[in-house]
Amino acid sequence: MKMLSSLNLTLWALGAIALCLLIGMILAQVPLSSALVASMNKGLVLDWLIDAVSAGAGPVALAVWFAALCASVGLLVLNLGACTYTRLWPRLMHAKRVHTVLLFMVHALMIVILLGHLSQMTMGFKDESMRLLPGQSVELPDGLSLTLDTATFVDDHSLLNLTYRQGRRAQTTTAFHRELNTAGISLWRDGRKLESGEMRILEPLQIEGLRLTLSDFYLDKSNGSVGAIIAVSGNPLTEVFFAAYLAWIVVYVLLAAMGCRAGETGEMTPSEV
Repeated sequence: MKMLSSLNLTLWALGAIALCLLIGMILAQVPLSSALVASMNKGLVLDWLIDAVSAGAGPVALAVWFAALCASVGLLVLNLGACTYTRLWPRLMHAKRVHTVLLFMVHALMIVILLGHLSQMTMGFKDESMRLLPGQSVELPDGLSLTLDTATFVDDHSLLNLTYRQGRRAQTTTAFHRELNTAGISLWRDGRKLESGEMRILEPLQIEGLRLTLSDFYLDKSNGSVGAIIAVSGNPLTEVFFAAYLAWIVVYVLLAAMGCRAGETGEMTPSEV
């Protein structure tokens, strides 16, 4: 348990995560694995993994990288849990300083955040690549269906022929009018309209426990119609996850402020971690 709660293990775990993320960036650019990495980001990781295994797809390097990333994050969670239980919890029972309470909360909330990330990848529903033309519908969980009623793009349609990166660079405030480019959607169940709304980029909608986000517009090459790319996600723990994130930021700022006020450097000694 002492080894699991050590600062050295924390640094090794963080270093392994950073290395895995760096390798992931490289794999995302390699033609052999870029498509699989992109598909991983468009849905639940658990669904992606099941589909990849069942289809026998994917290079060995990608599978090894994914296993290493999961192992590194899992090691960090174990380290945080062991540190919190063996070092901070006993001190909290006899705490006379607010600093000790805040330090405990930082560790506990970070565990909740990491577990929240796991839930965001494995629970609920997620599809970030729904391409719909006006009048088209797509089936969602729990008997729901999403219909794109309208897709209004008032700017130069040549912007829609650019690649993602080119489009983002070209969509300046003068060339792209975010407020005027909209997508009208409606949510249905058993032929009954539950709710409707109008989406803009950077203005998601919350309907029936789902988060709907307008990612981009596209041009259908067959008839020149403008469609919308919509991301849909739903997770029962989303609110808990974001609340924990906000609480962690607040607690960490308070902890840092107390350290500055006391004239500390802001670095925790091994006995405090």
